[in-house]
Amino acid sequence: MDFERVGAYLSLSLPLIFIVGLLIVLSQNPWFSFTGNALSDMGSVRNPVNYYFNGFLMVFAALGFIAAIGALRNGLSYLMPLAMVLLFLVGVFPEEYAPHAPAAVFFYVLALADITIIGLKLGRKGLSAGYAWSVLAVLTFALMLYLVKARVFKGLAIPELVGAATILAWFTYIGLLQLEVRRNSYRNL
Repeated sequence: MDFERVGAYLSLSLPLIFIVGLLIVLSQNPWFSFTGNALSDMGSVRNPVNYYFNGFLMVFAALGFIAAIGALRNGLSYLMPLAMVLLFLVGVFPEEYAPHAPAAVFFYVLALADITIIGLKLGRKGLSAGYAWSVLAVLTFALMLYLVKARVFKGLAIPELVGAATILAWFTYIGLLQLEVRRNSYRNL
């Protein structure tokens, strides 16, 4: 099995990996509140089981990096590999450390910017769904900013999950797209 195919299948599996991993982490952190905490609170140095969250994030980011490199090789990513490196750093540096916050913010900025750019590229190549993805990425970013700035929730978990949902859906989409392209003998994207 070649690397691009592995990347495509990994892209398709990332949402399931995320859900299962998050459920495991949540099972170890019964105090966690989606409306009152940030996801990174589970990785805090003050949390005696922080290794569940931080370890999960690093493993997930490594798998996401492989999927993003596969997408890059197929012309379906520019910034996502770097976004995954930043996500890995979010796990390396708990929220009490200075690199944590910029890594987390720039993870979302780069991932959503990548979706916007590749969406426009796909739209210009005749795949109209690409434009929809670009709009969704921009709307997701705007919604995340609104939820944070308006303090709709005490914590950041909901805005974080809004961004994660769009990113995970995108990985599913590009995974399917890469498999379809393979079946159609690698037409130029």
